Amino acid sequence: MSPANPGKPGKPFRGKPGRGRGDDARPARSSRTPRIGGGLRLIYEDEHLLVIDKPPGVLSSSVPGQDADNAFDFVKEHVRSNRGRRGGPAAWIIHRLDREASGLLVFAKNHDAFTWLKEDLRAKRIQRLYTAVVEGQMTPDTPDGLGVVQSYIADTRSRVVKSSQRPTKRDDDSGDDDAKPAVTYYHIAATGRGNTLLRLKLDTGRKNQIRIHCKDLNHPIVGDRRYGAVSDPIDRICLHATDLWFTHPANGQLLHFQSTPPPRFLAICGLDPARGLPPIPDNWQPGGAAAAEDTPTNPEAPVRGKQQRPAADTSWDHVAGWYDQLLEEKRSDHHERTIVPGAMRLLHPSAADRILDVACGQGLFCQRLAPLVHQVHGVDAAPRLIAAAEQHVKKSRLRNVRFTAGDARALSTLDLGNEPFTKATCLMALMNIDPLAPTLRGIADRLAPGGALVAVILHPAFRSPGQTSWGWDESAQGEQRGQQQDRRGRGKPGSQRSTPNPQQSVRQYRRVDGYLSNGQSEIVMNPGEVAGGQAPTTTYTFHRPIQSYIKALAEAGFMVDALEEWPSSRTSQPGPRAAEENRARREIPMFLAFRAIRK
Repeated sequence: MSPANPGKPGKPFRGKPGRGRGDDARPARSSRTPRIGGGLRLIYEDEHLLVIDKPPGVLSSSVPGQDADNAFDFVKEHVRSNRGRRGGPAAWIIHRLDREASGLLVFAKNHDAFTWLKEDLRAKRIQRLYTAVVEGQMTPDTPDGLGVVQSYIADTRSRVVKSSQRPTKRDDDSGDDDAKPAVTYYHIAATGRGNTLLRLKLDTGRKNQIRIHCKDLNHPIVGDRRYGAVSDPIDRICLHATDLWFTHPANGQLLHFQSTPPPRFLAICGLDPARGLPPIPDNWQPGGAAAAEDTPTNPEAPVRGKQQRPAADTSWDHVAGWYDQLLEEKRSDHHERTIVPGAMRLLHPSAADRILDVACGQGLFCQRLAPLVHQVHGVDAAPRLIAAAEQHVKKSRLRNVRFTAGDARALSTLDLGNEPFTKATCLMALMNIDPLAPTLRGIADRLAPGGALVAVILHPAFRSPGQTSWGWDESAQGEQRGQQQDRRGRGKPGSQRSTPNPQQSVRQYRRVDGYLSNGQSEIVMNPGEVAGGQAPTTTYTFHRPIQSYIKALAEAGFMVDALEEWPSSRTSQPGPRAAEENRARREIPMFLAFRAIRK
C-alpha cells in the first residue's frame, strides 16, 4: 500500500532522495538519512511536520539556566533556513526524550499541526515504543513475557525523580512536585550475558519514567548510574526510542517510523545485531489501513498472567468497614434507586447466565442477581469486603454465589473456573482502578464471544472530583426578570413593574474546570466525621475522559452497543431554590452507564 501524500492529501507520497518515509506498511529507517546539526538525523519532513533521530547526550529542548545545544534549536534553525527567513516560530516541539536517551522525536512546522499532534499526545493517540537493555536476566512470569510497572512519580528539587506506591502531595519546603500516576508496560524480548533486552511502552509520560520503573523492577538500565546501574559497557544509557505511530494532521493517515537502536544494544545481550530486534508483541501494534483484520489494535499492551511487579494498591480494603456499613446498613439511595435498577435493565439477566461481577465489594449486587441467574462470581481486591460478602451470602442461604479475593487487573491469574461467563458487571469501580487496560482485557478473556459487560461510573464530564462543582448564576436573575416582563407586557411606558422573588430567578449550573486530561484525586469518604474531629478515611479515584474508556474497550475487543446517562434521583427539601436545584439535577447527569459486547 502506498501512503497518501501528507502534504497534499489524496496524492501518492514520494519521499525525497535519502530520506526515510512514514508508512504504516513499511516503517521508516534511521540509516542513510541526512543530518541537520547536532548529530540529528532527519527521518522525514513535509510542510506540516518533521521526524528526527536524536543521539544521546543532546537535550530535546533548552533548559532554564543551561546554555547547551538542544534538538529543538537545531530543528528551528533547519526549518528557518529552508524557508529563507529569520524570526518568528519555525517549529513546535511535541514531546521530549531524556538527554541521555536516543531515538525518534516529532516536531510540528505550523500551529495547526502542533495543536493536532499535542492533543493526540494528550489523548494517548500517539504511540511510542522504546528498547532498553537492563542489568540482570529477567525471568518471564507469563508465556508472552508481558508485564506492567505502576507507581506514583514526583520530580524533586535535586532533579532525581522519586517513585512511590502511594500518591504524595507537593512539599513546598522541599520543592518536590505532587506525585502523579505512571504506568509502563514492558515485554521481555531476550536475555543473555547477564542482561535483558526489554521493549517498553508508556501509558503515561512522566519525567525519567522508564528509567525509574526499571529501577523499581530491580533491573536498572545499563549505564544509568543515576538510577542504580553498576555497569556501563558502551559508555551510554542503553535506552532508545525505536517506534513512533501517529496520524498525520493533514490527512489522518497512520504513520509509523522506526529507528534501530545501536547494534551494541543487542551484542551485550548476546544477540546477533545482523538479525535485528526481536518482533514487537502483536497486541502492541496499533491498527490501521495496513493492519491485518485479526491483528489486535491495542497499542497499550494488556497484562496477562502474573505481573513482574504488583501495580499500586487501589483497593478499598482499608475502607471496607465504612463501605459495608454505607451500603448494607445505611442503604445508599444512589445505589438502590439508580445504579442497581439501571444496571439490571442494561444487563437483562436470564436463568442461563453465568455472571462475573468485577470489583463486587461486599456482594450486594451479586445477591440481587443470584435468584435470577444460574451462577454469580464476585471478585474484589479487598479481602475484608470479600469476607463481608461471604457472610451476607451465608445469611441469605444463596448457593449459586461464589467470591474470590483478587486484583481486577490480573483476572487471568484467578481461579474463576474454566467455563466462560456469559455476562460481566463492574459497578462504580472502573474509575477507581488504574491502569484500566489489563482490567478490560481480563474481562474480555473471561467472557464468551457475544458476552456483555455492563459498567457504571461517575460521569467523567460532570462529576469529576476536584474538577466539577455546583454554582449559582446570579446574573441570570435580571435577565429572566426582563424576559418575564416582556412576555407579560410589563416594563413598557405606563405599565406597573413586577418584583419577582429573586431566589426563583437564579439559575444553577455545573462548573467544569477540567475534563480531557487524565488525573487522580484523593477522596475523603467521611467528611462529616472529619468535621467533628475524627481522622479522615481516604481512597483515590482516577479521572479519564469518555474517549479513554471507549478506546480502552475497543482495544480490549469490545463494541459498545448502549450508553446511558443517569441523573441523581434525589430531590431537594422545600425552599426558595428547590425547584431550580431539582431542574439542574435532572438535566445534568451524575452517572454514565454502558453496555459493551465482546466481539
